[in-house]
Amino acid sequence: MKLHKIILLLSLCVLLTNCKQKVTVKKHKVTSINPIAYTDVIFKAGRDTVFVSTFDGKIYQLVNENNNKKQIAAIGDEIYDLAYHAEKNELYAATLNSGIVIINVLNGAVIDKLPIKETWAYQICFNTQNGILATFDFKGNHYVWDTNNDFRKLDTPDDLKRMSPKYIADNGDIYFDGLGKLISWNYRTNNIKQSQINGKIADVDDNRNVLIMGGKEFAFYDTREDSIIYTRSHPNWPIYVPQQDSIVNIPLSLEVLFGLTSNKSIYTLGLDKSIREWNKWSGRLIKTYSKHRGTPSGMDITADESQLVTVDLLGKIHFWNL
Repeated sequence: MKLHKIILLLSLCVLLTNCKQKVTVKKHKVTSINPIAYTDVIFKAGRDTVFVSTFDGKIYQLVNENNNKKQIAAIGDEIYDLAYHAEKNELYAATLNSGIVIINVLNGAVIDKLPIKETWAYQICFNTQNGILATFDFKGNHYVWDTNNDFRKLDTPDDLKRMSPKYIADNGDIYFDGLGKLISWNYRTNNIKQSQINGKIADVDDNRNVLIMGGKEFAFYDTREDSIIYTRSHPNWPIYVPQQDSIVNIPLSLEVLFGLTSNKSIYTLGLDKSIREWNKWSGRLIKTYSKHRGTPSGMDITADESQLVTVDLLGKIHFWNL
């Protein structure tokens, strides 16, 4: 889910620095644009309390929208994505140069670093039930670890080469995308199922239905029937007019960046700075949330699905009571 964000920001970096040479990630850090921009957000437990990360390598615990926050850690590397292991009080951070950094939430210490072959991992998927953690680098190499077994690295089948892990189910199914297809692999049984689809996995629900991002559209995909249930896009671009303190809807669809599923709804974040809520089964647009003035960069939902949280690249956070 973070690839769109990184590409967008690297493009902005080129424009702002007026670079003519070939851009490399290490030379032109995203930090040069806005080091305090929030890159990801995850709930700690229940409502109102979250962990947020920034491009300048800091992690905060933040309570509600009043910015009641305390610094948890500062690792000296750009952070793109977070996962939280509540039982171990550990945070896993995807970084620019350090692979996956394991952080003790209680004292902020770096416990260990899980190396990757190529620089920067920008997305993590983690399952708290089985303790499986996975990521991939920008060269297409993927990595799967068992956090409950001393972070033992799991071997994956050759069918998954150049594929990216995006979701881990409680039963051990790990969903990969890439090369124009979706593959689920169960690390316990070694069973593989393949489907031919286009797009990137954003989320998977308990019934194995997959939310797929594909540019200006997203799709809800039924893996059992191997068919798309529906495809949607953000219908308008809600532009905030500060002089009037109002929203003007422009009939233009922009890219859909991220998404997640709940029991009844699908939530999507767009480059148009909006959050949309959709009826999960009909695809009907239920509500548009337009508080963000910066591009949204992450979201999470509580386990009881009563609250949504979103952050943006201006360092703002919003809690939405559902």
